[in-house]
Amino acid sequence: MNKSYIVLRLYDKFKEGKKVKINECCGEYNISVSTFRRYIAFLRGYFNEFYGQEIVYSAVTCEYRLK
Repeated sequence: MNKSYIVLRLYDKFKEGKKVKINECCGEYNISVSTFRRYIAFLRGYFNEFYGQEIVYSAVTCEYRLK
């Protein structure tokens, strides 16, 4: 799978109110944790600039969600 597809899938999950777990996402898309974090950083900037929303991380559940 290419970067665009994965980033769009993550975008869809956040817009649907779903939470994203690092390990599940890396396993599903066969990407490294570093790559996953780059994608999240890109989406964080996008959501902040265009929607005024934040992607936040919970260390307790190891999940990212849209706030």
